[in-house]
Amino acid sequence: MIQFIRVILVLAALAVVSACVSITIEEPNREGSGLRQSDFSAPKGYTRFLSDAPHAYRRGLVSVGDPVRRGVSSERFELRDGDCGGSDCGAPRSRAEIQMDQTLSKAKVGQDVWYGWSFFNASVPSFTKQNSLRLVFGQWTLGGKQKPIFRLIQLGKGEGDFSKCPPTGCAGPSYGKGDVVVQLEDVARYQGWNAAQNNGYICRLFDMQAQTGKWVDLTVNTNFSTGADGYLRVWVNRRLVCNYRGPVVSALSANGEIKHRRGVFSSWHKRWRDTMKGEPRPTLVVYYDEFRTGASQAEVDPQFLSKAGVEAVD
Repeated sequence: MIQFIRVILVLAALAVVSACVSITIEEPNREGSGLRQSDFSAPKGYTRFLSDAPHAYRRGLVSVGDPVRRGVSSERFELRDGDCGGSDCGAPRSRAEIQMDQTLSKAKVGQDVWYGWSFFNASVPSFTKQNSLRLVFGQWTLGGKQKPIFRLIQLGKGEGDFSKCPPTGCAGPSYGKGDVVVQLEDVARYQGWNAAQNNGYICRLFDMQAQTGKWVDLTVNTNFSTGADGYLRVWVNRRLVCNYRGPVVSALSANGEIKHRRGVFSSWHKRWRDTMKGEPRPTLVVYYDEFRTGASQAEVDPQFLSKAGVEAVD
């Protein structure tokens, strides 16, 4: 009887240990996977932003089958139905994002700055206007309750009337196409832009579903100006698809600190909830690689750097 009780106690202890492991270690981080616990930590100079789920961010590795643009690693973001963190949990939104620390940011209002990175869509579908999750794939923000300066957002199919975009509010309909667009949200709110100014959607960049399973190289050049001398240009695979001139930041926001976030941010669940009637939101997986900030296109453009043989960001 004593021996039997000892066996039961041992099994109970093992069960407790097993339960602890399943809570603290993400499923892919099992023995033999090639992943370490440190692969789930934000890279140096970044923090997870309201993204507490273990699967929200991890280091993508060639050795475990992740897509990588250059080098041996990338950044993997995953957003599942039910995920939320902090203030997102009390609102119809959720995210898997990292935020650049201010010490790394080179962005200042009125000064020229360049960004370059590669983006890979692993599972994001297209949406209709009725069920769009308003997914954001990178945003430059002043934090707090202020609207983002600009963001790359996925619209529902057919959403946005770029044919009626006036020159004062848009870069024109002839550059790009697709459901991933640039939105000047801070200026749109300050200027009172509405449907007549396309709600601040200034450029189309690319079609998300058409680029599934492919690397898309993006380069951005702006000066975050509050006046008519402002500009925002975007290249997709080295093709200029956005060439906006005008204010990029509102006068009210000129003294804020510019922060960059990337990942996948579901900024508005209400349309999905009202249309899909309880159907779970799809699991969204995307990758980023080679994100750089610099003073020229030559310092950040993924294709230029690849041809020049510049060492990869790993």
